[in-house]
Amino acid sequence: MASVSLTLLSPLFSNSSKSSLKLGISNANQTSIQENLNLICIDSKRGVSVSQRRETLIKGLALLPLVVFGGAPISEAREVEVGSYLPPSPTDPSFVVFKASPKDTPALRAGNVQPYQFLIPPTWKQSRVANILSGNYCQPKCAEPWVEVKFEDEKQGKIQVVASPLIRLTNKPNASIEEIGDPEKVIASLGPFVTGNSYDPDELLETSVEKRGQQT
Repeated sequence: MASVSLTLLSPLFSNSSKSSLKLGISNANQTSIQENLNLICIDSKRGVSVSQRRETLIKGLALLPLVVFGGAPISEAREVEVGSYLPPSPTDPSFVVFKASPKDTPALRAGNVQPYQFLIPPTWKQSRVANILSGNYCQPKCAEPWVEVKFEDEKQGKIQVVASPLIRLTNKPNASIEEIGDPEKVIASLGPFVTGNSYDPDELLETSVEKRGQQT
């Protein structure tokens, strides 16, 4: 059983006209992540950095022991603003908190990832993810990345959380996040799946690695 944890960070908006691709990486307790999933979040246009079509990363997701709904209602996608049913963030009331639960994704129902949460603007709407992209057909042992949840705003862009098996990043057993490599290497491995087209290194505007206690 793979395990996933999430680093909760406030989303940041960028005024850049180019899409940005930001990546957070976390390795709880520096333990083996042989079966852990790697999360990347994506968005576009104005970029919300959460673990970014050309969609931007919402800063709040990461590669944790590690930073993402569909055909058969994989999720409870709603055609209403998330601010109408999600609670405001206690640390930043201008955002709301999305907490993923087993009813939201096949991977959570299969116990393949642990519940995660992140902040999003209250005016965004949750979107359905195509069944073929949701991992519904391959859980709990998917060989390819899959989309966990997806949110969008007509003006600001889209956000999606993408989970990937560790094998897509390294063949080394029990590899830690540090052993996998720097953010650029991870993005090069998963970028095409995340953006939906070929990855161009020139599109990468910024990466950062942050340590919080035993998490990276």
